[in-house]
Amino acid sequence: MKVLSRGPWLPPQRIDALVQPEPTVILVAAVVVLWVVYLALLRQSSEERHRILKAVLGNLAVHSAVLAGVAALYFSLEVDWLEKSTLARLQPYAGLAVLVQGGVVFTKALKVLAMELLFLGHMREFVPALLINTFTGVVATSVVAWIAATVFEFQLAPLLATSAVVSLVLGLAVQDTLGNLFAGIAMQFDKPYEIGDWVEINHGGSKWVGQVYEVTWRATVLAGVADEAISLPNRLVGQSLVVNYTQRGLPVARVLVLRLPISVDLDAARAALLPAVAAVPGVQSEPAPLLFFTEVGEAWLTTKVIYWIEDFGRQLSMADAVLSAAVLALRHHHIPIALPQLQVKATAEAAEAKT
Repeated sequence: MKVLSRGPWLPPQRIDALVQPEPTVILVAAVVVLWVVYLALLRQSSEERHRILKAVLGNLAVHSAVLAGVAALYFSLEVDWLEKSTLARLQPYAGLAVLVQGGVVFTKALKVLAMELLFLGHMREFVPALLINTFTGVVATSVVAWIAATVFEFQLAPLLATSAVVSLVLGLAVQDTLGNLFAGIAMQFDKPYEIGDWVEINHGGSKWVGQVYEVTWRATVLAGVADEAISLPNRLVGQSLVVNYTQRGLPVARVLVLRLPISVDLDAARAALLPAVAAVPGVQSEPAPLLFFTEVGEAWLTTKVIYWIEDFGRQLSMADAVLSAAVLALRHHHIPIALPQLQVKATAEAAEAKT
């Protein structure tokens, strides 16, 4: 009985046409360029940036080494004395491994490139994971679709057509998640805030204050004043009033409200309060603190001292220091703070009844 020789499961001609040495060399060279960009242009980055970039570049270097090894194995199987051996049957599978690993390196290299471009821009600390993950997911999906269509001749058009109903059902099922995703992407382009900004988010009578820590697929995560984690859905944030206290390097204005007796010497009050507030460490000298008398009460004057600080996250400690300095300055100049007064008037009949 004649035994038919079986060929390899993968078509060698198709694999051989796709796997060429030039793309592999270009990918490895691109990884080297990404390392050079990091060392040359991002040397003055923060420790957090160095930690992130070293991690992703190290991972990329490992995958590049694997790609070089698999490519060397594939091209070594092309020598003449191996063409008729059993090992030659492994060549298409080694070629497929080169394509897959090349796709991995290509995707990771584009991810690192996007991160470096963001770091070279105006991002201060972290990189928005939402943009990076979305970009990486799109690239990875495209690479997988290309391998499936080119190597295995997988027809994607009929699959996309027949999955329209399934996509509709899934879209309705995860509409909240998709709403949060697209709201988060829109905010990354609109940029009402950046990672590290101190913001106040107002929605439906509720208010949240914190430092933007991360923007994920579903939510914006704030680190509150007391270091608590506040997770707000991106769609809620997109529908809210957002007040950004970190205005691209400008100092943050704070207000101290005091009530002084209505008989107080206005010039003496200014002379006592303004130098005391200006001398508090952390209060900005430019612009200098300002004092306004804004309201007259029954027995007091409402006094507002406006001062500026650099870090909104220190507002509580700075408010404590400024108030303490103001109270000490008023005591030193013998200026009292007005207290609420309750006046009781007795009628003539009540006075006579008491007598």
